[in-house]
Amino acid sequence: MRTNRRAMLFALESDYNDGTTTPAAATDAILTREITVTPLSGNDIERNFVRPYYGNSPRAPGEKHVQVEVEVELNTSGTAGTAPPWGKMLRCCGFSEVIQDTIDVTYAPVSENEDSGVFFAHVDGNLHKGRGVHGTAAFTVNAENMPVIRFTLRGLISPVTQEALPSVTLSQWRDALAVNTMNTEPLNFMGATVPFNQFSLDMSGEVVHRKLVGSNDIQITGRAPSGQLTIEDPGVSTKNYFEISQNAGTGALTLTHGKTAGEIIEIAMPKVGIESPTYSDQDGTQMLSINYRPEPIDGNDEVTIVTK
Repeated sequence: MRTNRRAMLFALESDYNDGTTTPAAATDAILTREITVTPLSGNDIERNFVRPYYGNSPRAPGEKHVQVEVEVELNTSGTAGTAPPWGKMLRCCGFSEVIQDTIDVTYAPVSENEDSGVFFAHVDGNLHKGRGVHGTAAFTVNAENMPVIRFTLRGLISPVTQEALPSVTLSQWRDALAVNTMNTEPLNFMGATVPFNQFSLDMSGEVVHRKLVGSNDIQITGRAPSGQLTIEDPGVSTKNYFEISQNAGTGALTLTHGKTAGEIIEIAMPKVGIESPTYSDQDGTQMLSINYRPEPIDGNDEVTIVTK
């Protein structure tokens, strides 16, 4: 068996853990950069016997779930107003999807009634199925790299079976644009336009496996998004990020990747707070490394991801 022979299929469920949704290789295949499967995630139950001799007590198996971590390129569908191929997975990570035909597709966080999904993760002959899937997502957009999303997905467990690798269709996964000056705008950060070489956003969704007798499911119970930036130091006369941090100030942060219709991805946060900036060096240029935290204004609006 080969570790580089893997495939991933994903589809949205009509109802939570409906038991009937089956992703299709022709339409639901995911073009991944990495697939990491944890077949039996969860804890065992300690039995803790007291005996007149030393040694381990046996354990009893607890409720388990299957977890998959997948990394995909942050691309677009190529057509404004058509959902990107990773949109289905983002929806099961606590995001809504609003499509304006021929204009744009907007993803925003929700705090209830999250979509759920099904994944089929093939590991060269071993098929791991997850149903009732929820997860969380993290975005990385670094200079001279490909922009990526890393999904951590948890699903209700099914028996592992032996299945042949599917013949997948991956044509819906267009090549993402590399992160560089040709394709990417400088950051709009608290009213200043600043060059950058690192950007990350981790939604840090709280995804829990509820282990109640008679109620076994995977739920999203919260989120605490945060991220890191490394920007060119504009100087305090242009923008004093030290003062903003010290005064607990907030401001907007927007990243725009892609410059032509159908290839634009915008990650926008209307209100972020920052931690104490620190200095770093990039080829002799003074940089600022800054941790930030998006905050909601009216609720479920701290982050939007738009393809257009």
